[in-house]
Amino acid sequence: MNKMKKMTGVAGVILLLGILIALNAVLRPVRVRMDVTEDKLYTLSGGTKKLLGDLDRDVTLKFYFSKSNDRLPVPTKNFAARVRDLLKEYESRSGGYLAVEEYDPKPDSDEEEWAQRYGLQAQALDMFGNDGGLYFGIVAVSGNREAVIPVLAQSAEPRLEYLLTRMVSEVTTDKQAKIGLISALQVAGEGGNPYMGGSSSKWAVLSEIERQYEVEDLGMSVKKIPEDIDTLVVIHPADIADDALFAIDQFILRGGRLLAFTDPMSLVAQESVSPQMQQMGMPPPQGESDLNKLTSAWGVKMLNGQLACDETAASLLQAGRGQAQRNAAWMSLTKANINHEDVATGSLADLMLPFAGAFEVNATNGLTVTELLFTADDGYLADASSVRYGQIKIGADKKRLPLAVRLAGTFKTAFPDGRPKAGDTDEARKDGTEKASAEPAGLKESTKPGVVILVADVDLIADRFATQSMNLFGQTVVQPRNDNLSFALNMVEQLCGSEALIGLRSRNSFDRPFDRVNELEKEAAFKWQAEEQRLNEQLQATQMRLASLQKGRDDGAQQFLSPEQEAELKKFREEMFQTQQSLKEVRKNLRRDIEMLGVRLKALNIIGLPLLVAAFGMIRAFRMKKTR
Repeated sequence: MNKMKKMTGVAGVILLLGILIALNAVLRPVRVRMDVTEDKLYTLSGGTKKLLGDLDRDVTLKFYFSKSNDRLPVPTKNFAARVRDLLKEYESRSGGYLAVEEYDPKPDSDEEEWAQRYGLQAQALDMFGNDGGLYFGIVAVSGNREAVIPVLAQSAEPRLEYLLTRMVSEVTTDKQAKIGLISALQVAGEGGNPYMGGSSSKWAVLSEIERQYEVEDLGMSVKKIPEDIDTLVVIHPADIADDALFAIDQFILRGGRLLAFTDPMSLVAQESVSPQMQQMGMPPPQGESDLNKLTSAWGVKMLNGQLACDETAASLLQAGRGQAQRNAAWMSLTKANINHEDVATGSLADLMLPFAGAFEVNATNGLTVTELLFTADDGYLADASSVRYGQIKIGADKKRLPLAVRLAGTFKTAFPDGRPKAGDTDEARKDGTEKASAEPAGLKESTKPGVVILVADVDLIADRFATQSMNLFGQTVVQPRNDNLSFALNMVEQLCGSEALIGLRSRNSFDRPFDRVNELEKEAAFKWQAEEQRLNEQLQATQMRLASLQKGRDDGAQQFLSPEQEAELKKFREEMFQTQQSLKEVRKNLRRDIEMLGVRLKALNIIGLPLLVAAFGMIRAFRMKKTR
């Protein structure tokens, strides 16, 4: 009997094992996944799903990866597996219109020849190049149209879905929108002399835009926006002429869309003049730009000479002598400063705005205003000239300041009298009158709803603040430093109607800010700056008092301090000592609070969680015992 029970048990185990093997073989092709991450980091976005679901032509994604190379690093193999998994997800969502093919381009093979034809190049894995090289890229093909990612860097994984979706869009989109560019900076790079302060290379933001759209540089003196321009991008319009403003005004009134980057203090503009140009006596660049003459008609104005400050978003900058200092005017925006209800900004989490301005908004009838970027509720304005020299005075009026806004609806003209007249000379007036009589007076309001996006910073899209270069297998690869480029390109694509690509670039961000630490640092910064401001005011008052006492002396010994002056100076020194002690106490308390927070977190991880698991196990065991 016992022998029979044992045989039955063994047979049951063998049968169960056979069932599991059979189920594994049957269900192996079935893809079942559950994404439990907070931000759905491993789930395709709605835009990608819609693009794949709307495909009406065949697309082939060719994945070239040297998987047979026995010198492949383990991280590269793991990354390739994740890429392969994502490609399968694209294939399964396409309704049969997208196929994935994988090739292993071994040396001297047909696969290697095709990889080279597509522009892929083998990257050496060792310094001698004797390893056969690594091919790691993707090609999208649809009919006679092709798009290529020649090198896939692991650092680009957060942007991988965007890169793939953009390729599919490139090979399946027939008509591209046309974008007009107006800028006082050498954004396009061409014509710039690197030895004379010009840009030697095209800005990354423009290169990215040109991958999707046709771009025409209209220049700063444009008098009419061509009819075939769909969207206008204006970058730092310093000293823009009234004729150009009138052209932009009429473009918007006929239903055009505008994205404008202006700045009360642009660093990239100020740094665009070389020492050689300064020695030649050339004037300094115009660091300020605005479109207030145009936007005031819509109830929006950028505050000239004022910089937005946010202690919560303050960046840590080098202050000399190996020290770092938080700067509230150099803002590092997080999710708290970004409109997450808007599709174009909902996926952004990390933006850097160095010395940005702010808008004053009084919306007029017919316009809907949406704030896209903003400071905290206790943001404040600081004088740009003071910030330039490292002095930030906390403003008394604290409120949320709009840094980027979108206006939509019916616009009114900023030029009710028609095109601005020419200069003051008789010849210019005559010429202006003749031109005015030969052309229509211009539209007075929108013929159809328009959209305008205004951003109070130019530097955020400059390469210095938006990108970083890295060496990958001997090639220089430019990667985003933050979400600055994503923000700009999302705005362009929203205006151009390419909704499928919006919100993809900044996915898979694993950074989790320490909100409590940021709040502690913010409180300390306010205390510190308030005390420092009081100390400076006291110093100025003391200096004025000493000067007044010295001026009123008539004893012929003005080079020496009087007893009253000595007493005043002694009093000030005592107050300064007490203030410095208070500032030290603020710093000490900040460090103590942060350290105690760290201790509590460590205690929770080391002791609390194991105790919680043990308690759960004991309770479960007690309940099971009780039910028996």
